Amino acid sequence: MGGLSLMGDNRGAVREVLPSKDQLLAALRGHYLLGPLCAQAFGLAELHRQRRGHPERAAEIDYYRGELIDEIDEWARLALPDPRPGVRTVAEPLGVTIDRMAAASDLAFHLLMTIDPGSDEMHAAWTRLAELEIAYGELSTALSAGYRALPWN
Repeated sequence: MGGLSLMGDNRGAVREVLPSKDQLLAALRGHYLLGPLCAQAFGLAELHRQRRGHPERAAEIDYYRGELIDEIDEWARLALPDPRPGVRTVAEPLGVTIDRMAAASDLAFHLLMTIDPGSDEMHAAWTRLAELEIAYGELSTALSAGYRALPWN
């Protein structure tokens, strides 16, 4: 995915789509950074890794997470097609959804390297990440088609 492709000033001409759930999961690990959303998602994952390693800096790191979440929401406001009239608004902004996925990804991969792979904690972490990945995939399809709307604060 490249940057936004705008034809003139017509917002309806935006052709950018959200990355797939697989592309986003890869971006969280730093393996797919094409396009602004993937780079921002990777930034969130990096901040979660830093937060885990430096809990004394939690407030500072959370501030930067908030900045990236806002950038994702602004990107979505500009890049996604207008929703169809009367569609349901989803519960949380896209940036928050991706931040939760970044946190779950960080935890799952951290546990993979540090605890017994057969443990209940490992299973719970990977199950949570899979649930979020599936939910993101469904959300991205609905948003890209205009069948759901994001809450704009």
